[in-house]
Amino acid sequence: MGSFDRRAKVHELEQEFNRLFVRRRFNALQLARQIDSEIEPASYSVLATLQQMGPQRMTAIARHLGIGKPTLSRQLSTLEHRGFVEKATDPADGRAQMVSLTEEGRARLESAQGDRAERYLQMLTPWQEQEIETLSQLLAKLNQSYTEFDAEHDPALAHGSALPGAVNVKDPAGEPNENAADERAL
Repeated sequence: MGSFDRRAKVHELEQEFNRLFVRRRFNALQLARQIDSEIEPASYSVLATLQQMGPQRMTAIARHLGIGKPTLSRQLSTLEHRGFVEKATDPADGRAQMVSLTEEGRARLESAQGDRAERYLQMLTPWQEQEIETLSQLLAKLNQSYTEFDAEHDPALAHGSALPGAVNVKDPAGEPNENAADERAL
């Protein structure tokens, strides 16, 4: 494939990503509403991060999601008020706090993820299993390419834990990892 053909194919891919981003944003809004009507769509990413990584300091969550501490603090305040997360003193450093999911937060998150998985199962009914597997493998490869490219081109991202998506390419429902601002997966 010539350079022009490759550039055109990448342009087509970029257009499909844009369509997917719009759908992901809407999906995040639906998931957040399903968990609780009072939380922001981006709060889903905070809950999913705690689900995947376990209890974390605020700085680790903010770094993983690529968001600022004030934004995370606002989201955590709402999530804590709603009973979905709790804070406790970090046993390794009494000055810091660890944030973790509550049982209620975990239950609501898992319920929403289960409903989403059912929706995907229905939506992908016309697809062959091989097509689903191929897409999953290609998304995993794309996420790995992002990780490697970012680490190579931005020394601040050289540590995998600071990279959105570096923890787990798929969430428990089999969907590409929910990353920062609902768009970092792509």
